[in-house]
Amino acid sequence: MMFDSFEAYDVQENRRVSREEGEQLYLIKQIIKKIIKNISVSQIATDLMEPLDTIQPIYDLAIKQAPDFDAEKILAQLIPKTTESLSK
Repeated sequence: MMFDSFEAYDVQENRRVSREEGEQLYLIKQIIKKIIKNISVSQIATDLMEPLDTIQPIYDLAIKQAPDFDAEKILAQLIPKTTESLSK
């Protein structure tokens, strides 16, 4: 009865997710810096050596926030979309 409400906690999965979020946050910040410099989305993808379909959603969300960019908010908006695409 002590463990009826126990939920399994996967440390390795938590680390993996945290690392991925950190990498995404870094990418978002790099994209924001390039948007501030008025660099086009295709050039950003080339400069960062990332596919355009990875950069475009981040770019679109960031442009909506201009000039008050918030990388954390962009990441929060991206996470549900990423989770949906993984579950399909």
